[in-house]
Amino acid sequence: MGGLSILKHTVIIKAPARFVFEQLSTPSARETWTKVIESIRYEQPSEEKAEGASFIQIQKEGAMRTSFHGKNVAVFEPETYSYSLESKAFKMVISYHLEDLQGETKVTQTYEVIYLSTFAKIMGKLSSKLTEKLAQALLQQLKRYCEDALTK
Repeated sequence: MGGLSILKHTVIIKAPARFVFEQLSTPSARETWTKVIESIRYEQPSEEKAEGASFIQIQKEGAMRTSFHGKNVAVFEPETYSYSLESKAFKMVISYHLEDLQGETKVTQTYEVIYLSTFAKIMGKLSSKLTEKLAQALLQQLKRYCEDALTK
């Protein structure tokens, strides 16, 4: 039936780990530095950094809007932030592991995509290069945003 795909990327950001963690774990910050995310709305806004908290994420790519059901998977400040996004075709877990390098932060991003049908798996394979580019672009957007924010 379905299948699993894993992507992993790493970047060094010239910013402290706590600052980078804030940019990942705060919905309003993610909406700012992530070009495709239009909005992230938590069911309970006071729980936006709690494990298990649910949210709706709306992404806009070109003229198309997609809505995902999301959930915080792991929130360990400032080392780990991960969340899941789910649609009818797939479930994706996006994880960020932060390693403090004395003022800089090594960020390892992992995408685990679970395809929920054979068709979704085929479409996933066909679009895997695009998904890879999007994941890398997201990490570069985070790097630029964090470094620019600290130099202002």
